[in-house]
Amino acid sequence: MEAEKVTRGLPESPARRAASIARVGARYGFGFGFGSRFALRRRREDPKRVGTRLRLSLEELGPTFAEFGGFLAARADLLPPGVASELGRASAVLRPVPFAGVRALVERELGNTLERLFPAFEEDPARVGAFTQAHRAVLPGERTALVVLRRPGVRRDLLAMRPVADLARRRLGDRLPLDPGATVAEFAAHAAQRRDMFFAAQTARRLRDLDGPRFPRVPNVYGDYSAARCITFEAPERPEAPDPTRYREVSEALIRLALTEGIFFPDPAPERFVVDGDSGEIWLADPTEGLALDPEMLRGIAEVLAAARRGDVDGVVRALPLAGTSVPKDATMLRRELRETLGTLGGPLWGEHSLAEIRDRSLEAARRGETRLQEETARLAAALVAAEDLGRQSGEAGYSGTTVAGEAAGKLTARFRDPRYVAARTVRRLAQPDAYADYPRQIHAFLNELKDGEVEVRFRHGGLDELISKVDILANRLVFAFLIAALIIGSSMLGIFSESGFRLLGVHIFGLVGFVVAAVMGLVLLVGIIRSGRL
Repeated sequence: MEAEKVTRGLPESPARRAASIARVGARYGFGFGFGSRFALRRRREDPKRVGTRLRLSLEELGPTFAEFGGFLAARADLLPPGVASELGRASAVLRPVPFAGVRALVERELGNTLERLFPAFEEDPARVGAFTQAHRAVLPGERTALVVLRRPGVRRDLLAMRPVADLARRRLGDRLPLDPGATVAEFAAHAAQRRDMFFAAQTARRLRDLDGPRFPRVPNVYGDYSAARCITFEAPERPEAPDPTRYREVSEALIRLALTEGIFFPDPAPERFVVDGDSGEIWLADPTEGLALDPEMLRGIAEVLAAARRGDVDGVVRALPLAGTSVPKDATMLRRELRETLGTLGGPLWGEHSLAEIRDRSLEAARRGETRLQEETARLAAALVAAEDLGRQSGEAGYSGTTVAGEAAGKLTARFRDPRYVAARTVRRLAQPDAYADYPRQIHAFLNELKDGEVEVRFRHGGLDELISKVDILANRLVFAFLIAALIIGSSMLGIFSESGFRLLGVHIFGLVGFVVAAVMGLVLLVGIIRSGRL
């Protein structure tokens, strides 16, 4: 009996966790994807309820899987809108890590007992998330602090997802809108970055070093009390929960930060922010789980936003690859969807729509246009919507982050088009040694091709094919008109100068036939011109 109790208390292994995933999936109608053992539980496919059943199964499996549902929901450029919206609602009960586990982790990471490290350490967490958990503490010298640590069990869940994803890919790969194995690998990388405490320290330092006013205030990192699985930040002496009316300020600050600096938080929970009871200043007390875009990716997003703001569909299509987006070779469908979307949302009506609505319609246009966004770009869009949702908690009716997002997008575009930035970027690229490393080989290959007579030069003129088509139509119509004129002139000459032959209504038969044929051809030409709308 005692052995049974001990076994029951041990953490579940990845293999047993994978079996649990299969059982829960079978219970919600996905048993056909896990082999003959669960095939008896297969349910009839109901596309309208797939998203709901998938959401419920992920919620039952726990917080990591609920986060996976939110991760999938951001890919509305690949998933049907009904499925994506249902997955976006996925949530799970977040139970705090028992204090005994917190103590063991902190002591193992920092190499000392909790009492010697912290004169005071609150057992109840200040924030509980899917990947991290935060506790308030006091350091020697009466310095208040916030200790953030990794939650256990996440790695086990990620390991259990992989065999299930591989099995689903083998059995259902051709029926799924995305590759399960690749998606789970992307989510594992996403989770690893959100749980990376060293990256959290770098993000906090980068936020503090930003030019201009900093809002909210970003705490310093106590390096001596930080390690790979836990990190300690400074905190105000009298932290208080912000008044909900101030969530709009926080929301607008997060939107500006995401669009101007490429730093964003997928989970901007209200518990991450506190107010200094002495100064009234808002702190970003817990800056962990932040993500950051590569500067080149951010520059591509700036070009996409600039083209969208001026309603330039072709400019958006040209700029999308700069943001890592995969655009089909034939972008006709994408252009049509973007034209309709920009026509509905763009111009002076941008402010009339929320960021959530703009994101959803844009991703739906991308899905219909067979366009695949870069994973980080989709995460950025989801973070903007999450920041807008935080602002709605202020209680202000009809709050929308679109206006502040438009202002931030304008500043972002102006920064990347500043001549000083362009010059500095050019100098940096030219100063890189690898920029010239391949030039000798390329020149040598070119000279060899030139010597062998294999150099081929191709010219591509944008819009030339359309111009040639229009010229071809014009030439055909001119030839047709000349032929009609020739028939009329020839028929008239036959009718006037011919003195013999059969006549009808006093007109020579050949002249009459010529007039009739010319009239029919002229009518056909007129109908063609009218149908083209260029009469």
